[in-house]
Amino acid sequence: MATSSAPDTRRFAARSMVISLLLTGLIDIGLSIVIFEVLTGRGVQPGLAYLVAGVAPVLGMVINWVRTRKLGGVSVIVLVTLLISALVTLIGSQDLRVLLLKDAVLTGGFGLVTLVSALPLFRKPLMFAYGLKFGTDGSREGVQEWYDLWDRYPTFRHTQYLINNTWGIAYLAEAAIKVGCAYLISYQAAYAVNQVLPWVVLAGLIFWTISYGNRQRKAGAARQAAAEAQAEAAAA
Repeated sequence: MATSSAPDTRRFAARSMVISLLLTGLIDIGLSIVIFEVLTGRGVQPGLAYLVAGVAPVLGMVINWVRTRKLGGVSVIVLVTLLISALVTLIGSQDLRVLLLKDAVLTGGFGLVTLVSALPLFRKPLMFAYGLKFGTDGSREGVQEWYDLWDRYPTFRHTQYLINNTWGIAYLAEAAIKVGCAYLISYQAAYAVNQVLPWVVLAGLIFWTISYGNRQRKAGAARQAAAEAQAEAAAA
């Protein structure tokens, strides 16, 4: 019976993950872009358009809550990004250098929010919520297991804080590089850096996070095996 149920469980997990990713792409990201483009195309100021587009990730959070009874991580990040973008657009100058600085403010703002989320007044860091999308299949059971790991294992909490702070510091460093380029090199070169650097930083962070997470999982499995062996030896 156990053998026949395993494939069903895998299919259920895969189906839940696909549904979760589709909801994120269509609602949290896709709907936000559509709302922003429609409003700005009709002459609405970008700052207001960003705020209205925040309805999409809020809707995503509601849908995720209905599915899992937990707060959707990517929805939170998309909403925070839209709010920061709205604040950045309050800088009214259209000087080319200032436009580059706006991008740096957005990047640095996200890094700062990420670091602030690790302070004791918040229950969990922002990257813990982000991990829900890529560390689980998006089902209620998978999300609950992710929360159980946080409650049960101090090493898991330490890992989440380290990942969170690494991402925050990396985005602050990216913002600092953008600011330096805006003043130290030509606009064309600085613009090129602004287009390429975010992808380099994101790819590096994702690669490091996956590698570090795999190492931590293997170390945790080794510790558990050692503890079980010690318990068996003591019982013997």
